[in-house]
Amino acid sequence: MIRLIAALEALLMSLIKARLRQLRSDGHLVGPINFLASMNYRLRSARDYLNRQKVRRDLSSRHFRDSVDKQVDFAMNAGKQFFRPMQNRWEITELMRRVSQWQPKRVLEIGTARGGTLFLFCQNAAPDASLVSIDLPHGINGGGYPEWKSSIYKSFAQPGQTVTLLRGNSHDAAMKEELVRRMGPEPFDLIMIDADHRYEGVKRDFELYAPLVAPDGVIVLHDVLPNHFDPEIRVDRFWNEIKAIYDTEEIVEDPEQGCMGIGLVRNYHRASVPA
Repeated sequence: MIRLIAALEALLMSLIKARLRQLRSDGHLVGPINFLASMNYRLRSARDYLNRQKVRRDLSSRHFRDSVDKQVDFAMNAGKQFFRPMQNRWEITELMRRVSQWQPKRVLEIGTARGGTLFLFCQNAAPDASLVSIDLPHGINGGGYPEWKSSIYKSFAQPGQTVTLLRGNSHDAAMKEELVRRMGPEPFDLIMIDADHRYEGVKRDFELYAPLVAPDGVIVLHDVLPNHFDPEIRVDRFWNEIKAIYDTEEIVEDPEQGCMGIGLVRNYHRASVPA
């Protein structure tokens, strides 16, 4: 009964959020809705702050290292969902199985928010991998993360790995220049684009950072399915455009699930891009 009540509460909240997002997308009550979103971000950050020591202890135990399934379970549930990735469980598990096989040595994540996907990348990248995150504080589609979480995110790294956190707008050319300055000119084996989910936003991130991928590297995009709950999320529109140009693959549990979905782009540099 308790689980049923919790499920009904979650469903009600998702319906309310979907309605508010639709109103904001239509230009109604933008100020009040943004205020509510800001308050929700602050409340979530306060809750996480109270759980920070338990999360540090859980991370230090490393009891999740045995398998991808354990890592995903930990990311989804640790510290009252402290860094729960905003991902479909099956899809992110399947992606991380592949990352574990690929063993990328240079990983770029654009859009980190709660940090769950960054945590999983650290567990499955090469033991000596260099991972870098670009995240905009209070950004759209996730809200970014508060500065005090930085030390926890850096602790995701395995011995031998490095995690670099860049806080700023990924759309700015200056941020790309800072990335190259900090990480060097070598290409990235894996680039995850999961920040601004508006059409113009994801297109800008792809155009700026996709050229940094290695010849045999992979670009990952999240939320490639049409989103039935948030009209501001239009990654699917951009995804449908690039599917006609690049070598792509989808990791999708159910094509009718109404949101989420992961897209992979391979052989980026070999594609014939229309002028």
